[in-house]
Amino acid sequence: MELRREGTLSQLVLDSIQNSIRDGEFKPGEALPSERELSERYGVGKSSIREAIKMLQVLGVVESAQGKGTYLRKSLGFEILRPLLLDMMLQRSNAEELYEFRLMFDQAYLRLAAAKATEEEKIAARHTLTEYAIQQRAHLPEADRSDQKFHRIMLDATQNQFIIKMGTLIMELCRPYISKSNEILDETVMENHEKLLEIFCTGNTDGLEDAVKKSLIVFRHTLDTEMDNG
Repeated sequence: MELRREGTLSQLVLDSIQNSIRDGEFKPGEALPSERELSERYGVGKSSIREAIKMLQVLGVVESAQGKGTYLRKSLGFEILRPLLLDMMLQRSNAEELYEFRLMFDQAYLRLAAAKATEEEKIAARHTLTEYAIQQRAHLPEADRSDQKFHRIMLDATQNQFIIKMGTLIMELCRPYISKSNEILDETVMENHEKLLEIFCTGNTDGLEDAVKKSLIVFRHTLDTEMDNG
C-alpha cells in the first residue's frame, strides 16, 4: 500500500497505522510489523517509519522493548488526549462554549454515575467532600486536589472509559478556572456540591440539571471574568 505523497511521509505513515488500529488489523498487546515490513508496506524509507513510531510513543499508543520490537499498548494513558487538550485550550476564548460543554457533560455523566455507584464509591465521595469543605474553609491549597478527587470518584463510577477519559480532559481544561473559583467559594456553592453528593449516593436524579447548573455558578462567573480580562 504505497502512500499518496501529500504531507510529510512520517505523518502519512502515522495516519495509516492509526487506520490499521481502528480497523482492528493491529490489535492491542500485539507487536507491530518490523521497520522493514512497514517500510515495504508503505513504500517509504525506514527513517519515516521511525519518526512515525516516535510520534506514537509520545502519544502513549505504543511502547518498545529492547530486542522484542514495538507493541501496541492495551490501554492508553492521558498522553493520547494532550493534543486535543492543547487544541481546546487554543479555542477557549469563547467562555459560553466552554461553560455549555461542561454543563452538558456533567449532567450526562452524573446521571450514569448515580445509577452505577457502588457503596464504596459513595463512602469515598462523602469522605472527600467533607475533606474538601474543611480544607476550603481553612483556605488550604489542598482544597483544589480534594475537589478534583471528588469529581473523579463520580467519573470513575460511570465504569465507562470513554466518559472517564473525556471527563479527565475537561477537568484538566477547566483546572485554572476551578482553582480561582475555589478562592471565592461560598456556602451556597458548597451546598450545591452536597446536592450533587446526595444525587450520587441516592441514585435519585430529580433536579439533577438544576443542581449541576447551580454547582457551576462560581465557575461560570470566574470563566467570564477571566475571558473579559484576557
